[in-house]
Amino acid sequence: MPSPARAIAAEVLTRVERDGAYASIALEAAFAAVPGLEARDAGLASELVHGTLRRQMALDAALERAAERPMARLEIGVRTLLRMGAYQLLYLDRVPARAAVHETVELCKARGLTRAAGLANAILRRLAREPIVPLPEDPLERLSVSESHPLWLVRRWVERLGLEEATLLCRTNNTPAPVGLRVNLRRGTRESLLEALRAARPDATIGPGRFAATSISLLGAGPPSRLPGYGQGLFQVQDEAAQLVGQLLSPVPGSPTLDTCAAPGGKSCHLAELGGDVIAMDLALRKLVRARSEAERLGLSLRCLVADAAKALPVPDRSQDYVLVDAPCSGLGTVRRHPELRYRRQPEDLARLADLQLGILRQATRAVAPGGVLVYSVCSNEPEEGLAQRDRILAELSDFRADPAPSFEGWAGLVDGAEVGVFLSWPQRHGMDGFSSFRIRRG
Repeated sequence: MPSPARAIAAEVLTRVERDGAYASIALEAAFAAVPGLEARDAGLASELVHGTLRRQMALDAALERAAERPMARLEIGVRTLLRMGAYQLLYLDRVPARAAVHETVELCKARGLTRAAGLANAILRRLAREPIVPLPEDPLERLSVSESHPLWLVRRWVERLGLEEATLLCRTNNTPAPVGLRVNLRRGTRESLLEALRAARPDATIGPGRFAATSISLLGAGPPSRLPGYGQGLFQVQDEAAQLVGQLLSPVPGSPTLDTCAAPGGKSCHLAELGGDVIAMDLALRKLVRARSEAERLGLSLRCLVADAAKALPVPDRSQDYVLVDAPCSGLGTVRRHPELRYRRQPEDLARLADLQLGILRQATRAVAPGGVLVYSVCSNEPEEGLAQRDRILAELSDFRADPAPSFEGWAGLVDGAEVGVFLSWPQRHGMDGFSSFRIRRG
């Protein structure tokens, strides 16, 4: 029988490939279905899933050399198991080659793919003897395969950042992303939560965030829902960059505050914690139910509205002192955390999403009160999704202007500079998700 960790990883990877599932969500569901799973097995399953996805293009190149056939010709279940086996052979030194091959063959049998067991055995044995990832001569193609990022993305990043920093970005995306927690300051302090977490998880890497005073960074601590303080609402899972978006808006306590694209609710809850009288709006009812549940766990209050932010908003014009547009985007700033996104996005997606974002932004500006503030944010560093949207909306609306960020010690190196009221973060520079955000004011 295959190990529990590998069985879970195989199922999750198959769902990601076959059904378009998100790896993190599928893993969370898989772990919840096995409440007695040992921490060691959960850690290995997570490593196998995320590592295999991060290195998928390099794994396919190595497997195609060993198999002498394209991976695309194999059925999804077989392709998934071969990639997972190859990842253990090429990137996990602690796993003996014999164990990687044997476990993959056993998984073929356990998952109803017995007919492919011999093929998997032969391919992986050859790869174990000759662990080679063939790389192209062209520098950009070489980077694309070696770091498993689609060539169109590599070309964009090299053109914008140069080869050296684009390489660093790709390599950073292939390292484990820390879990970010936002401390609920209404129920405790960062220092007390850090102390409790370190005592409960002495083998994990736990420390304060680099920029946000509410941020804690974790590696190897296991599922956040099993950490001390979760049930008491002492924290919410949120990347440090997302926390800084809330700080960029910083609603005055008691002020009308609208989050136009609220799901899954992290930023809405943060704005409520900061004191805003928050309306959380989203198109998906089930996601708003989850957001409200999170708010209740944290001891916060949200008013929820189901509505399409790209259409006329269900609030009066000029009624909100603070508006957040956390717009749907490519998510390319979160590739480190969600490695499957790099293979799902296509160049044409950026123009399509930019049009959707601008439509939402136009609707949102109507809700901003005189003297009110709007913050626009996407978890992407692609220019057409970020600062280009500010330039487009300011060119259309003469009564809006760029507005400086609030005074905040943690902003050093992240906001303003040559641009007023702009917050940009990069994984390779700041150790957090890639975000593009700006702040504008009416009047």
